[in-house]
Amino acid sequence: MPDVQIYGGGIAGLTAALLLEEQKQTYQLYETQSHWGGKLQTTQQDGFALDHGFQVIQSAYPALEIYHKRGYLNDALAFGSGAWLLSNGRKTLLADPLREFPRGLAALGHPGIKLNDVFQVVKLRNSLINQSPQTFFRGNPITTLQYLQSCGFSQSFIESFFKPFFTGIFLEEALNTPHSMFQFVFWALAKGNACLLPGGIQTLPNRIVASLNPNNLHLNASPDYRAEGRTLQKHFATQAHYFAVDTHLGLVKFIGLNATNHGNINLIAIPSAVQSGYAPNGKHLLCVSLKPSSNGLAQISPSQILTEVEHLLSTKISAQWLNTLAVPQALPSDTPYLYGDEPQPETPTSNGPGNALYATGNIANPSLNAAILHGMSLYSSVNCR
Repeated sequence: MPDVQIYGGGIAGLTAALLLEEQKQTYQLYETQSHWGGKLQTTQQDGFALDHGFQVIQSAYPALEIYHKRGYLNDALAFGSGAWLLSNGRKTLLADPLREFPRGLAALGHPGIKLNDVFQVVKLRNSLINQSPQTFFRGNPITTLQYLQSCGFSQSFIESFFKPFFTGIFLEEALNTPHSMFQFVFWALAKGNACLLPGGIQTLPNRIVASLNPNNLHLNASPDYRAEGRTLQKHFATQAHYFAVDTHLGLVKFIGLNATNHGNINLIAIPSAVQSGYAPNGKHLLCVSLKPSSNGLAQISPSQILTEVEHLLSTKISAQWLNTLAVPQALPSDTPYLYGDEPQPETPTSNGPGNALYATGNIANPSLNAAILHGMSLYSSVNCR
C-alpha cells in the first residue's frame, strides 16, 4: 500500500501521524503553514511565550489520555480553580467552593452573587461530574444562556461570572453556544484543571512532532488540488495584548474577569505565575484577552488597553507592551456539536483517493478533545480499509 497522505498539521493530523508512526505504517504529513500545531501556536519573543489567543489545556478532556500516557503533559501546571471578579474597583475571588474551601465562600461578599448562586454551582457540579461526557451531546440543545437561566442562576451572576468566563472559551458574548458544549466544558473544569505547558501552548504539538520521523513531515507544502472546493467553516475570532510586568499584579494563579458590561477587555491573566517559562527571570507576562465585539478594532491601542487593566485592578501598572496577536479563525462556529466523529455524508473523513486523509476540515465540536478524536478517527479509517 502506498504512503497515507495526511493533509493538515494541526492536532488532528499530528494525532493521526503519531498513531501511524507507532504502528510502523507509512505516511506523509503535509502542512501549508510554516509551523506545526495549527491554532496551537506560540510566538517566542524576548524570552516571553506569547500564545496566539489565551489558551489552556483542560486536563480532564478524555481524548488527552493519548498524550497523558506518553508523558507529554507530565509537566503541565494548573491555574487556580476559579477566577477573580473585577468590577467597580473591587476584586472578589470566585473559587470552586469544594476545591478552594473556605476561600470559595468569599464570593458571597460580591453584590452580584447570591447564596442561591453558590448553591446552584455546587448542585450543577454534582449533577454533571459523574456523567459520561457523551451524554451531554444527546437530545435537543438549547443555548447556554437558556440553560443557565433554567438552572436557577440569578441574572447578575450570569452577567458577572458565566458570561465573561465562558466568553473566553466560546469566543462569543451572547452565550448562544449549545448548552451541550457548556456542560462538557463545565464537567472538564470540575474533573480536572485548566493547565499550561512550559514554553506555551505550542509545546504540545512540538512534542508530538519530536516523536515523528522528520522525513515524513512537510511544512510550507502546496495545498493538494483535491482539497480545493471544500466547504470552509465560519469562525469566531480572538485577540490578545501582551505586556511585560514586574509582578503578578495580585492575580497569582487565577484569571481575572471583567465582571462589568463596560470596556474592551474580557479577561486578564498572568501565565508566568502558573508556568515560569512564559517569562524571563525577574519578569511576568500579562495577557489581556479582548471581548469578541472588540476584536479587530484598530483604534484600540495598547495604551488604552493598559489603562482599562489599571481601572479593573484599581492600581497603576508599570508595563511594557510586547505584542498584539489576532486570530481571525480561532474557533469554528458551525460545528455539529457532537461528542466525536460520526459518519456524515457532507463531512467525510476521507474525501480523496484511498490513501488521502484530510485533517483540515470539520470537527465534532470546537475543542481540543474533538480535534484529537478526529485524528484518532482518521487513523482508524486507515486500518479499516
